[in-house]
Amino acid sequence: MIEIIAAVVTTIDILIVYTILQLRRGRFMIALWTTFLNMLLPLVGFYMGEWTVHFFAGWGPLLSGVLIGLVGLHMLLDDGEQPSVMDKISPFFLALLVSIDAFTVSVTFGMMQLNKWLFIFVSGFFSFVFSIVALLSTGRIKLINGTYIRRITGIVFIIIGVMSFIF
Repeated sequence: MIEIIAAVVTTIDILIVYTILQLRRGRFMIALWTTFLNMLLPLVGFYMGEWTVHFFAGWGPLLSGVLIGLVGLHMLLDDGEQPSVMDKISPFFLALLVSIDAFTVSVTFGMMQLNKWLFIFVSGFFSFVFSIVALLSTGRIKLINGTYIRRITGIVFIIIGVMSFIF
């Protein structure tokens, strides 16, 4: 169950970034690239996390809790300003920029030894759904406010980090 929650929380940044950017061209290609990269990068991250657990042995839960907590803290402290040249970037590079955090988060989840396939498929599904929703409804949904969602996501990541110390 934590894999599904983590996948949803991890992909919420897609809503934030794509809503703020207000892209008009290549939206479907960006959604496809984002989905692909949000499945590939977590797979690599999981293997990296599993390797880290074997390498650091008993430090895995501590390191994963600290890493995911720091990702949450970064999201809370980030001001969310995006450069105006984003609409001139290729769809692949834009999707890579949005998806790179999935790699870092999945390293942590790999260290926690969560179910990687469940996380990857749920992450891919929600990446596609959130990409389409954000790219097609830019400026129409008042709930999708970059600052509000980013703060909620940051708080959830910090809670997951603290919970990894407890369990």
